[in-house]
Amino acid sequence: MNKKRENIKWAPFESLFHSKDLEKEILEEKSLCSKPILSEDNLEILEKKILSAYHTQSFIFLNYFFHGHIYHKKTCILFLDYQQRKIFLEDHTSIYFEQVLSLDFL
Repeated sequence: MNKKRENIKWAPFESLFHSKDLEKEILEEKSLCSKPILSEDNLEILEKKILSAYHTQSFIFLNYFFHGHIYHKKTCILFLDYQQRKIFLEDHTSIYFEQVLSLDFL
């Protein structure tokens, strides 16, 4: 009797080569969403909020869209680049004005 046979466990999703990677990719593709469309009024309000948050150096709760996902972040704005329309955040990341969906002061 082979004693090693007792230690082998059945793994149904591991039977195909790279099936776990494929399953992960499929779930990731299903979780993608499209970017919400904001009106011009909302964009102007967001831009004013971004400017006031930068000038007051206050902490903000930021929702932004990046590569098919909506992310949430509590941070502070360090620098604004008006030419590239880029926002540099406290955690050394940067996002574009167009990616911002909502901004609330903490």
